[in-house]
Parts: sequence; C-alpha cells; structure tokens
Amino acid sequence: MQVKTRISKAPDERRSELIAAAQQLFYTQGYDSTSVSDIVKSVGVAKGTFYYYFDTKVEILEAMVDELTEQSLVVMRKIVADQSLSAVEKWQRAFKTTAAWKTDHRAELVAVLRVINHPDNVLLRHKIEEGSVTAAIPEVAKIIEQGIAEGVFDVEFAEESAEIAFSVMRSISSFLGAVVLNPDDYPNPLPLVQRKVAAIQTAVERILGAPQGSLALINIESLAIWFGE
Repeated sequence: MQVKTRISKAPDERRSELIAAAQQLFYTQGYDSTSVSDIVKSVGVAKGTFYYYFDTKVEILEAMVDELTEQSLVVMRKIVADQSLSAVEKWQRAFKTTAAWKTDHRAELVAVLRVINHPDNVLLRHKIEEGSVTAAIPEVAKIIEQGIAEGVFDVEFAEESAEIAFSVMRSISSFLGAVVLNPDDYPNPLPLVQRKVAAIQTAVERILGAPQGSLALINIESLAIWFGE
C-alpha cells in the first residue's frame, strides 16, 4: 500500500499562502462572505493551521494590509536610497511610483477600503492607517533631510516635519476613500479631487518651505484612472 507523505512547508511560506488565499477571496466574494473555512479550504489545510498563525479573520486582514504596505514601501526605499537623485526628484518619483502601485492594486485596495470603512471597524481603520503612516515617515524624513542639505527645503526638524506633512496629507485620504466607495454621491468627481489634491500639495510645500509646484503627490493620469468618468 502506498502511503501518502504530507508536505510540510516552512511557517513563513504557509502563512503567506493563507494571506494570499484570504486576499483573493476577500476580493472575489467579499470580506463578510468569506469564512475561515473558505480560506483553509482554498489552501488545503486544516482550520487548526489557520489558528496557529491568526486568532481571527480580522487579524489576517491586518496581515494582508501589512504585506500590501510593505510592497509599497519596498519601491519607496529603492528610490530614497538612489544617490543619483536630488531630494525633489526623490519626492516626485516616490509619490508618483506609489500612486502607480496603488492603481495597479486598485481592486485589492478597494476591497480593503470597504472593510475598514465599515462603522464596526473604526478601531481597525485607525490601526491600519497609523501603521502605514508610521512605516512611511522615516523614508520621507530621509528625503527631507537631503532637501535641507541641498537648500531646497526650509525646515529645522526632518522627522517632525514629515509627521506634520503626513497629518495634512491624511486629511484628504478619507475624502478620496469616500469618493471611491460612494461614486454616486459625486457625479463629477475628477475636478473636485484635483482641486483637493492641489490644495494639499500647496500646504505640504509651505510646511517644508519647498518651491511652489515642486512636491507633486499624485499625477493627473492616476487621478483620471481612479476618478475619471
């Protein structure tokens, strides 16, 4: 009689498989409609395996968002580490590339937005938003430090200035999320979004003492994909 050998995988690999399966299911059938049983069935493991890595379905959602955030940061870190670029070039490239990455992952991000913007998930939304901002601030602070050294930014404290800039940029995040999730409430959203983004960009430039129009946050093409008719 032939005995089947159980395939044992490294813990990190199995955990990543569960996250990938959850992400696909959340995207295709919705977070609320996806059960832990659906996730483990997709991977082909027992429920006990799921609970070895995650206590709840919410926890695997958090892990999924952490992975998406890390993917975005990998791109930003490469740009920040590029010594051939000026501070303004790094800023422009970092935010343009991040915007393009978000556009490429639009379906996943919208699925996450729908979950974390549910009234029952206020604390989860706050935790996720804080985590993503906290992770990005050190990289932006490095750009600001370089800009101070190059004389294009007029601030004294790089990290604190990055925190303030992000607090301003976060003020538009909720608005953009609302437009994405409730498009029927905004019959002609693109001009409105462009105006809001331009206002935030101006505010950030003034915070950092940067030249007017130098610190683009998102390009027109990306805005048109998200909010165009």
